[in-house]
Amino acid sequence: MEINIWAAMSSAGGMLFTPGVLFYLLIGVGIGTLLSVVPGVGGLMGIALLLPFTFAMSVNEAMVFLLGALAVMSTADTIPAVLFGVPGTPTSMVTVLDGHPMAKRGEAGRALGAAFTSSVLGGAIGALILLLFIPVVMPLLMGTKSPELLGLCILGLAMVAALSGGSMMKGLGAAAIGIALAFIGDEPTTGAPRWTFDALYLSDGLNILIIALGIYALPEVADLAIQGKSIAADNTRKGGVMSGSMRGLRDTFKHWALVLRSASISSVLGALPAVGPTIIPWLVYSMTTATTRGPSNFGKGDVRGVIASESSNNATVGGALLPTVAVGVPGSAPMALFLGGMLLHGVAPGPDMLTKNLDLTYLMIWTIVLANVIGGAVAFGMAGTLARVVFVRAAVLVPIISSVLIVGAVQSTRQWEDLLFLLLVGVLGWVMKRARWSRAPMFLAFILAPLLERYFHISTNLHGWQWMLKPAVMVMLAITAVFLIGVAISRVRKLARLRDQVGPRHFRLSWNLDVGFAAFVLVSAVAGYSLSVDWPRDARMLPQIAVAFAGLMALGAMWTAWWVPVKPVDPAAVDQDVHYDLETDFGGMTLGTIAAKAMHYILLLTGFGLLAWVIGVVAALPVYLLVYLLLQREKWWVALLIALMGGLVAELLFNRLLSLAWPPALWPIAF
Repeated sequence: MEINIWAAMSSAGGMLFTPGVLFYLLIGVGIGTLLSVVPGVGGLMGIALLLPFTFAMSVNEAMVFLLGALAVMSTADTIPAVLFGVPGTPTSMVTVLDGHPMAKRGEAGRALGAAFTSSVLGGAIGALILLLFIPVVMPLLMGTKSPELLGLCILGLAMVAALSGGSMMKGLGAAAIGIALAFIGDEPTTGAPRWTFDALYLSDGLNILIIALGIYALPEVADLAIQGKSIAADNTRKGGVMSGSMRGLRDTFKHWALVLRSASISSVLGALPAVGPTIIPWLVYSMTTATTRGPSNFGKGDVRGVIASESSNNATVGGALLPTVAVGVPGSAPMALFLGGMLLHGVAPGPDMLTKNLDLTYLMIWTIVLANVIGGAVAFGMAGTLARVVFVRAAVLVPIISSVLIVGAVQSTRQWEDLLFLLLVGVLGWVMKRARWSRAPMFLAFILAPLLERYFHISTNLHGWQWMLKPAVMVMLAITAVFLIGVAISRVRKLARLRDQVGPRHFRLSWNLDVGFAAFVLVSAVAGYSLSVDWPRDARMLPQIAVAFAGLMALGAMWTAWWVPVKPVDPAAVDQDVHYDLETDFGGMTLGTIAAKAMHYILLLTGFGLLAWVIGVVAALPVYLLVYLLLQREKWWVALLIALMGGLVAELLFNRLLSLAWPPALWPIAF
């Protein structure tokens, strides 16, 4: 058997380096890099767009073309995540936490260099682990049922505690908000509508892309508009950004153990069906923050956070390939379309892919390795030039990024309601950021909640409560308990040190943004619970637990905020709690000024959405650019030139090259 494996590896290598196959690999890598930079056009839509182009290709050419594009989409989506705080795909949201603060400090080159290098290494390591351990991983894959997946989801939710940072109540409350938002829509088992308010758009639930762009991207662009200056200060120019990218490369090799651990864990978890590449980087990041010893700056620009997340999201591609080809069960949503491409070309998934067609399986794995290397080299070579974007004036940068956000948002379900909920979730994310309610627990919980509910109902229906006694489940529950106890002990110690520093406290009623948002969560939780009392039992149980817990945590956050030190405390003299979220310094701006500027930006974005509804997205885009730039007192000819260039790029890229579909406008204007 060993001879057959090595022979299959060698044969696959020879197939990959034939001129025709290698050509299509390079084309796939190039197109995948281009697609991933645009928010909303990630792996799933990218494969959907590319699939029709494979009809005239041979089997080998089609496989390397699709996999080459898919493999690099987790590399190039780092560019908008680091530079603008805008995740190109949901998998790059974890990179935003530390990559974007580094860009604000003028270390964009370092962040991109570390991200690209760790992406290459993570993707290659993940594929090589798959390459060498297929016989070992297959029994694990075949033995994973709903109870084991439920145990993994519970462990994932426990990781929320690590992402909560200094305020455990706010972090857990944010997670409960994410769970509640995930339960909006028709319940899969009973079909009962949950918090849909008879809106057809909500019957399928909130789209993950709308949540990703709204909760993270829109607040960052709004803060950039409020500040009115470039992402990085001018005084961070010295030293050059290219030297920073080389420093990022050295950082990655310095933390080689972190790369190896993140990629290995992600590759194995990626092989489990339905876990998905969106969840795994969050789990790896949580584990990294919880196990890192010594000084750390996670959530505020720690390069180790970038390395862990990028090593992870690229390694999941190789892991997700295994169940797709060996069992016919897609390891991720993009892999479901890749499976369609396999069937389209007469390649049947199943045990034969590990015996008779083992050379084709290894061809796919070698493709992932080589695509990561090529894509990373291309992206790394561009890092120095790309990083200079952080010095562009906000007046020019904000409308361009906002336009890309709108394009990405309407690609989620291609309904105009996408824009409405993008704004609503964006406002929610902005307020949470200002009130220091960490958004990372919310997003992780939003992803895990539907999986948790599905596996819970399946497990209890099939096994009752005996599912908890399965060996693998017991191990995961034990790890969860140990993890939570460790986090609780650490939190109690920090609170004791904090009490010693700030001295005695007294109770004083006061109202600020923190208390106001907690009160909003409490009222919303009460309303959500009252609306759910008539739902069927299976449909209401977990949502009611979520909103009740959110209300309880909000009440606790309000109570904590009202206990203030008796004497004024100098913040610089007190050890500050870790806060795993992006923070923006508005200098001496008053809250009223910040709110007014935020409202101005939201109104302009709303106007863009309304105009797009009337005449179409592509036609409205140059108008929005022109109006925004003129209102920012840019020279009229500069504003006109940028608007015309934006319209031209939108027409050529979105309409002609990518052939994106748009929701129907009232009176569409076509060019």
